[in-house]
Amino acid sequence: MTRVFHIAVKDFKILIRDKAAFLIMLGMPLVLIFILGSALGGVGESESIDIPVAIVSVDSGEQGDVFADAIADVEELQDVFNLAVRDDLAAVRAEVERGDLTAALVIPEGFTAALEAGEPVQLEVLQDPGSEMTAGIWAGVARAAAANLSAGQIMRITAEGLLAEAGVTPGAVGDQGTGDGQVAFDAVTIEQVEVEQEKQVSMIDYYAAGQTGLFLLFGAMFGAFGFVKERREQTLARVLATPASKTEVVAGKSLGIFAVGAAQFFVLFFGTRYLFGVDWGPTPGGIVLIGLAEVFAATGLAMTLSALGRSERAIGGIGPTVIMLFAALGGAMIPVEMMPSWIVPLQSVTPVYWAMGAFLDLMRGEAFGTALAPFAAIVALGAAMFAFGLWRLKYE
Repeated sequence: MTRVFHIAVKDFKILIRDKAAFLIMLGMPLVLIFILGSALGGVGESESIDIPVAIVSVDSGEQGDVFADAIADVEELQDVFNLAVRDDLAAVRAEVERGDLTAALVIPEGFTAALEAGEPVQLEVLQDPGSEMTAGIWAGVARAAAANLSAGQIMRITAEGLLAEAGVTPGAVGDQGTGDGQVAFDAVTIEQVEVEQEKQVSMIDYYAAGQTGLFLLFGAMFGAFGFVKERREQTLARVLATPASKTEVVAGKSLGIFAVGAAQFFVLFFGTRYLFGVDWGPTPGGIVLIGLAEVFAATGLAMTLSALGRSERAIGGIGPTVIMLFAALGGAMIPVEMMPSWIVPLQSVTPVYWAMGAFLDLMRGEAFGTALAPFAAIVALGAAMFAFGLWRLKYE
């Protein structure tokens, strides 16, 4: 066991003394996280809604203005729309055509007369064709207001008919319902119940998880470089000539790679948290568990690369290709939800996919137990790569 430890310490010291490797493993991911997170920082975060709309009444009677003011006074609409009651139809129409207004509700001439006579009346909604979705929201509000008004008209006409049959003059019952000339938008009320919203992961948080998963695998490539270099320079053969067995040599070099990867993970974890304010969630133990699992997978990948590459140049060609493929499939670059369906079956073979899913779930506030299944999957993939590497590994 002492030999294993000494070999691990030796490899750890050699790797951290390599300034180029150190910069790529620690500096590059922090820079990329900052650039990507800053460039896309607003995506995925909740933003206030402020849709510019207007209401125009060209009715010469009083009910047009009453109806417009009743809609404008609804508090819930004020939270969504930048709503203005206007009186110049031509100006409003021009603003909608230019896109300055998303939509406008037009209350036509004869609106008051139609209501008093119990006749149908048609409202008009002007919509900006470039804002079809948001304009449709305003059109829905207009339809709801019209339905409310229609219901009030039906109630008024029905009540007047019943009173007439009973021989009672409608005015004798006093001002009730909408008899005072006001639109009864509070006839039906809605109770608002807030549900707990799932925590949103910002872009800088997302790319912190993604770049951490990506660059932990790059650490494996540098571990493979060291193994192949010692084999080429016959250092490995001299080590094998000592009392140390092949098992101890492989265990020591693997432990060294794992130690470097663990150090890299903790630097990225604390660096992103305190430099960029990345929120890793309320369960850091789960984050560390997944991070160390991926370090183990990276160690297994290092053994596979050491077995496949007979030279540093060969590993320099194979390693980045495999790592970038793992990262792309795993969602380190773009969310997995945006990928085509045919890629889905391939995602489970990359440790980045399982690590990303677990990181994001934990960032959203999921419990520690959420990390257990991804942890098992990552460790299984790492063990498979490690076993393949041992099977194909050449010591000389």
